[in-house]
Amino acid sequence: MSTFHNSRHLGRRLPLLGFCFLLASPPLSAQTARDWIKDACYNELQQRQQNRLWASQIQRRNAGRIYLEKEIETVDGPIRRLLSVDGHEPSASERRQDDERLRTLMHNPKAQLAMKKNREGDEKKADDLVRAIPDAFLFEDQGYLEGVEKIAFRPNPAYNPATFEEKALNALRGVILIDREEKRLVQLSGTLTQQVDFGDGAIAQLKKGGTIEVKQIRLSPGIWKTSFFSLNINGRIALFKPISKQRDETLSDFRPLAPDTSIAQALEQLTLK
Repeated sequence: MSTFHNSRHLGRRLPLLGFCFLLASPPLSAQTARDWIKDACYNELQQRQQNRLWASQIQRRNAGRIYLEKEIETVDGPIRRLLSVDGHEPSASERRQDDERLRTLMHNPKAQLAMKKNREGDEKKADDLVRAIPDAFLFEDQGYLEGVEKIAFRPNPAYNPATFEEKALNALRGVILIDREEKRLVQLSGTLTQQVDFGDGAIAQLKKGGTIEVKQIRLSPGIWKTSFFSLNINGRIALFKPISKQRDETLSDFRPLAPDTSIAQALEQLTLK
């Protein structure tokens, strides 16, 4: 599967891919582009380690339609409930389908376990990619404006990726905006600069020109969340199966949840009867 497998869950974690660990921070005047990235990485990971959970609303554009969903994060992964389609109440068929999906999750321990394993896999992939960033990219500071530092990044030709995910990461070129005060990611925009093959293209392939964009907002001091995620990639896996991922999500109305929120508690909050 491609780097962007399970993009719905992973997509909101993709801001992490722009950062790495920081051991010591130089004075502001001595900051280099790589220093800014390191600082932002450290702060991002510090928040992530707190294991905070959130409820939010997500507007998702897919195949020309607009879906509004409520999402509740749990210790085993995020759960969504459909609120509207193209600005209207879901049809009877759409509501039945959504209710059945949630009921299946409620009463199927195997489905719950699979969701938990997917979440754990996503977390590990994100961690691995975070650690790869310092070597995968070359950075150039392009100055600042209104409290935001602009940093261009491009593939590091000396980097030797160990996985398909790292290989796809290393093919990105784009721009990162960092909040100068809190040293946090404001925006990441990247484009695949070349076709990415895994197993000489027999296992997976991503076409040149695919794009990704992530934006974050500050909810409170030290707390930032993804507010926008866009992904547009094409390719194939297993020789012939085509990949076409076009996602566009806007997140809002964030509300903090208890850190031990369970699937059962989330389903109750989603008013599933």
